[in-house]
Parts: sequence; structure tokens; C-alpha cells
Amino acid sequence: MNSSNWLYAGPSSSIPDLSTSNTPTSDTKFTSADSSSPPPCLILSLAASPPAALTPSAASLTIAPEPQLLIFRYRSKIHAIDHSCPHQSYPLSDGSIYDIEDFGIVLSAGIACPKHGWTFDLFTGESDRGGYKLGVWDVEVRGEEVWVRRRPKKKRIG
Repeated sequence: MNSSNWLYAGPSSSIPDLSTSNTPTSDTKFTSADSSSPPPCLILSLAASPPAALTPSAASLTIAPEPQLLIFRYRSKIHAIDHSCPHQSYPLSDGSIYDIEDFGIVLSAGIACPKHGWTFDLFTGESDRGGYKLGVWDVEVRGEEVWVRRRPKKKRIG
């Protein structure tokens, strides 16, 4: 692995936690009704060098021309995913996080696109519809620093 593929995302204390402690399985919205509260997720512009944090409103204005990364903590795990839905490039920071369950057992976590309701697994990027796949990034915590890199694509054999 080439260490230059890793991007510094910021201190781990800056990664917002979207987990809810009062309900074990809930639908958690990214957006906050209180405009004075900090952004509910960290959005990085990958066009900047080094990557720069964006406000949700600035991210919405620039979603199409530049790649962005959405970083947040959910159920004690830091996730990094592409900010735009692979279906129609809608910003996922307006989406909602939920637990993927089977008979009350939490199997994984997902995000729902607010535009069409398509859902994607936060660990695999797999969609519930079509051949669309969300870009999921590797996350590594080094001391108090969070580093991310695009997950390598698996090579097909045969």
C-alpha cells in the first residue's frame, strides 16, 4: 500500500457522531433544525490540496464539479463515503442513516438518498436497486488523527 494514497481528514474529535443513545435502531437525519449547531457531518472537498472542510451549503453548491467526501461517526465507527449519490449525484448529507436489520438484529448500517429514497450499505456501498454502488472509503485512526483513502477496486479474475 502506498502511504501517499491516504488523505488526512482531521482530528478524530472533529468527526461528528450521528448515533442516538436513546433508541437502539433509529432513522437519523444528517440535517439539523438548529442553524447555530455545528454541521452534522464533515464534508471534505477533494479538489483542494490538502482536502478542505466545507459547510453543507457550500458543499451543495459545488457537488457536481468537484469530488467530495462525507465523514461521520455512527455507532462508534467512523465512516467515509462519497458525498454524492451514484444514481443522480444528489448530496447525501441531506440523507438519513439507518440500521439494516433482520428480525430485530442489526446486521449493518445504511444511508438513504433524500431525492429518490435509494439506499446504500455504509460498509459495502451496495445499493438496494440497480447496479449502482456508493463509493466507500477506508478509514484509519492514527492516534488522534483520521486518515482516509479510496478503497481499491477489486480486480476481476478471468
